[in-house]
Amino acid sequence: MKIAVVLNTSWNIYNFRMNLLRELQAQGHEIHTIAPLDNYTRHLIDAGFIHHPIKMDSRGANPIKDSGLILELFSVYRKVRPDVILHYTIKPNVYGTLAAAMLRIPVINNVCGLGTAFLKKNLVSA
Repeated sequence: MKIAVVLNTSWNIYNFRMNLLRELQAQGHEIHTIAPLDNYTRHLIDAGFIHHPIKMDSRGANPIKDSGLILELFSVYRKVRPDVILHYTIKPNVYGTLAAAMLRIPVINNVCGLGTAFLKKNLVSA
Protein backbone atom coordinates (compact mmCIF):
# COMPACT_ATOMS: atom_id res chain seq x y z
CA MET A 1 0.00 0.00 0.00
CA LYS A 2 0.94 3.60 -0.51
CA ILE A 3 0.39 5.44 2.79
CA ALA A 4 0.56 9.21 3.27
CA VAL A 5 1.08 10.79 6.69
CA VAL A 6 0.28 14.48 7.11
CA LEU A 7 1.28 16.67 10.04
CA ASN A 8 1.95 20.33 10.72
CA THR A 9 5.76 19.86 11.03
CA SER A 10 8.40 17.34 9.98
CA TRP A 11 9.66 17.59 13.58
CA ASN A 12 6.30 16.26 14.76
CA ILE A 13 6.48 13.29 12.38
CA TYR A 14 10.04 12.49 13.44
CA ASN A 15 9.42 12.78 17.18
CA PHE A 16 6.01 11.14 17.47
CA ARG A 17 5.31 8.94 14.43
CA MET A 18 8.65 7.34 13.44
CA ASN A 19 8.00 4.01 15.17
CA LEU A 20 4.68 3.62 13.36
CA LEU A 21 6.13 4.66 10.01
CA ARG A 22 9.15 2.38 10.33
CA GLU A 23 6.87 -0.55 11.15
CA LEU A 24 4.61 0.19 8.18
CA GLN A 25 7.69 0.51 5.98
CA ALA A 26 9.06 -2.81 7.31
CA GLN A 27 5.77 -4.43 6.30
CA GLY A 28 6.46 -3.32 2.72
CA HIS A 29 4.32 -0.20 2.51
CA GLU A 30 5.48 2.89 0.61
CA ILE A 31 5.47 5.84 3.03
CA HIS A 32 4.90 9.43 1.94
CA THR A 33 5.32 12.19 4.52
CA ILE A 34 3.61 15.53 3.93
CA ALA A 35 4.61 18.50 6.08
CA PRO A 36 6.40 21.85 5.90
CA LEU A 37 10.17 21.73 5.54
CA ASP A 38 12.18 22.09 8.74
CA ASN A 39 15.40 20.76 10.28
CA TYR A 40 13.88 17.27 10.66
CA THR A 41 12.79 16.78 7.05
CA ARG A 42 16.23 15.35 6.21
CA HIS A 43 15.75 12.61 8.84
CA LEU A 44 12.49 11.54 7.18
CA ILE A 45 14.14 11.35 3.77
CA ASP A 46 17.14 9.48 5.21
CA ALA A 47 14.71 6.94 6.71
CA GLY A 48 13.52 6.17 3.19
CA PHE A 49 10.24 8.06 3.21
CA ILE A 50 9.15 10.13 0.22
CA HIS A 51 8.66 13.67 1.48
CA HIS A 52 6.31 16.26 -0.03
CA PRO A 53 6.81 19.77 1.37
CA ILE A 54 3.79 22.00 1.86
CA LYS A 55 3.21 25.47 3.30
CA MET A 56 1.19 25.43 6.50
CA ASP A 57 0.91 28.03 9.24
CA SER A 58 0.13 25.73 12.15
CA ARG A 59 -0.84 28.59 14.46
CA GLY A 60 -2.61 30.88 12.00
CA ALA A 61 -6.38 31.26 11.71
CA ASN A 62 -6.58 33.03 8.35
CA PRO A 63 -9.32 31.36 6.25
CA ILE A 64 -7.81 32.65 2.99
CA LYS A 65 -4.44 31.03 3.72
CA ASP A 66 -6.21 27.89 4.90
CA SER A 67 -8.19 27.62 1.67
CA GLY A 68 -4.84 27.65 -0.12
CA LEU A 69 -3.80 24.71 2.05
CA ILE A 70 -6.80 22.70 0.82
CA LEU A 71 -5.70 23.29 -2.77
CA GLU A 72 -2.08 22.45 -1.98
CA LEU A 73 -3.04 19.19 -0.23
CA PHE A 74 -5.41 18.33 -3.07
CA SER A 75 -2.54 18.76 -5.53
CA VAL A 76 -0.18 16.55 -3.52
CA TYR A 77 -2.85 13.88 -2.97
CA ARG A 78 -3.74 13.85 -6.67
CA LYS A 79 -0.06 13.42 -7.59
CA VAL A 80 0.73 10.72 -4.99
CA ARG A 81 -2.62 8.87 -5.11
CA PRO A 82 -2.16 7.16 -1.73
CA ASP A 83 -4.32 4.19 -0.75
CA VAL A 84 -4.95 5.80 2.63
CA ILE A 85 -4.01 9.05 4.36
CA LEU A 86 -3.25 9.40 8.07
CA HIS A 87 -3.94 12.94 9.28
CA TYR A 88 -2.62 14.25 12.58
CA THR A 89 -3.11 17.76 14.00
CA ILE A 90 -6.10 19.97 13.37
CA LYS A 91 -5.40 21.54 9.98
CA PRO A 92 -4.53 18.27 8.24
CA ASN A 93 -7.58 16.67 9.89
CA VAL A 94 -9.95 19.36 8.60
CA TYR A 95 -8.42 20.61 5.35
CA GLY A 96 -6.74 17.36 4.38
CA THR A 97 -10.00 15.48 4.78
CA LEU A 98 -11.77 17.95 2.47
CA ALA A 99 -9.02 17.55 -0.16
CA ALA A 100 -9.02 13.74 0.15
CA ALA A 101 -12.83 13.58 -0.07
CA MET A 102 -12.74 15.35 -3.43
CA LEU A 103 -10.41 12.59 -4.67
CA ARG A 104 -12.25 9.78 -2.86
CA ILE A 105 -9.16 8.76 -0.92
CA PRO A 106 -9.88 7.17 2.48
CA VAL A 107 -8.52 8.95 5.54
CA ILE A 108 -7.86 8.12 9.15
CA ASN A 109 -8.02 11.24 11.31
CA ASN A 110 -6.28 11.41 14.65
CA VAL A 111 -6.79 14.02 17.35
CA CYS A 112 -3.68 14.69 19.42
CA GLY A 113 -4.02 17.01 22.41
CA LEU A 114 -6.04 20.19 22.61
CA GLY A 115 -4.16 22.21 20.01
CA THR A 116 -2.93 25.78 20.15
CA ALA A 117 -6.42 27.31 20.21
CA PHE A 118 -6.64 26.58 23.93
CA LEU A 119 -3.30 28.16 24.84
CA LYS A 120 -4.54 31.76 24.54
CA LYS A 121 -7.69 33.56 25.54
CA ASN A 122 -9.12 35.10 22.39
CA LEU A 123 -12.07 34.94 19.99
CA VAL A 124 -11.06 31.51 18.64
CA SER A 125 -10.86 29.90 22.11
CA ALA A 126 -14.00 31.56 23.48
